[in-house]
Amino acid sequence: MAKIVIRYQNQILGEAQLRPGFNTIGRLPAHPICIENLGISRNHAFIIGDIEEKIFILEDLQSLNGTYVNKKRVHKCLLKSNDVITIGQHALEYLEDVQRPRELPAPVSQLREPFLEAMDTGKSIPLAKETTYFGNSSSDDIHIPGLMIGKQFASIDRKGTVWVINLLVKRFSHIKLNGEEVNSARLKDGDEIEVGGVGFRFLHPG
Repeated sequence: MAKIVIRYQNQILGEAQLRPGFNTIGRLPAHPICIENLGISRNHAFIIGDIEEKIFILEDLQSLNGTYVNKKRVHKCLLKSNDVITIGQHALEYLEDVQRPRELPAPVSQLREPFLEAMDTGKSIPLAKETTYFGNSSSDDIHIPGLMIGKQFASIDRKGTVWVINLLVKRFSHIKLNGEEVNSARLKDGDEIEVGGVGFRFLHPG
């Protein structure tokens, strides 16, 4: 299970346990996560929980002042433990109450990790990290050329056995999944991805 710890100026105001389905956030008292402050929209954002997959996804509801995760403005974001959501002057820390037991590593001969296959070259790019970044910086994991491509503008995040692609910077860049433009989506074996105009295929042998 997971929870949100609400802070204002380093003081804890309260906690909210996240439940399956929609956990709405806003200024109205009807919201499970209610923050009575004029810097927060009446219906500001929500966190949707998939308990079976043990994942929670935050989505902004076109709020006036925006929603930020770890100081980056987001529209939709897969949450990871200890992420800090900033809404107005309030900080909402996402915490996973119970850590899942760590799985024993499989023998090397049995490892079948997901990877990306570059559509133009056929090159295989292993997804060995919890977060793999796309961008035009030398520090990005997957280099995407282009003047309009920024640093860490998109990512693929691992959450247990689930892999999610996210657009982190929406101003110029885009991602497409099987031909449709998306901001965030769960990946399945064989999905075709276009990231900043460069094509990949997501393959999950396991």
